[in-house]
Amino acid sequence: MNFTELLTEVYELTGRADLVAKTKAAVKAATLKAHMTDFYSRDIAEIAVVAASADYIHQIDYITLVTNFRALKYLRKYDSVTTLAGAFLDVITPEEVLDSYGNEKSDVCYMAGRTLSVKSSTQEDNFILSCYVLPDVTEGSYSSWVAEQFPYVIVYEAARVVFKMVQDADQSNTYDRLGKEQLILMRETALTNLGY
Repeated sequence: MNFTELLTEVYELTGRADLVAKTKAAVKAATLKAHMTDFYSRDIAEIAVVAASADYIHQIDYITLVTNFRALKYLRKYDSVTTLAGAFLDVITPEEVLDSYGNEKSDVCYMAGRTLSVKSSTQEDNFILSCYVLPDVTEGSYSSWVAEQFPYVIVYEAARVVFKMVQDADQSNTYDRLGKEQLILMRETALTNLGY
């Protein structure tokens, strides 16, 4: 379903077509919530990162590159001449940058604030950044694989929120249960890329 179809379905269930702004907010929030219930491979994006010059150390403002960034999956070296992807860098925490001898590790990357720090053993200027991204929930460009493939995860959660806003606890609880059933079905299907 697209954004308009989701809204229509929620209006039908709640009988509250008068609550336009609240229903739109509920659909947007339900979409984000559905995507954040796990780390789904369908939320992974790969982005080419081109540095200003080849160097051993880079500071990448990943939010500028990926405005809907959620979490880092990996960073790899990339040879733009041969177009071959190279070695994966180890993703570590900032505290793990030193080895047991107090020397800085190489071929690692870590996040600190909105910066992805890279320390390479070779001079590099190209990388492949892979990350989990959040869906676009703006009305004009709404895009969600959950909405397309598992729309009632969003519809029932949005209905639950609307009923909670109007203080109808019974209906809110009913849609909470229905939404959880849909979420279980989605997770059983969407957490794997292979059918068994």
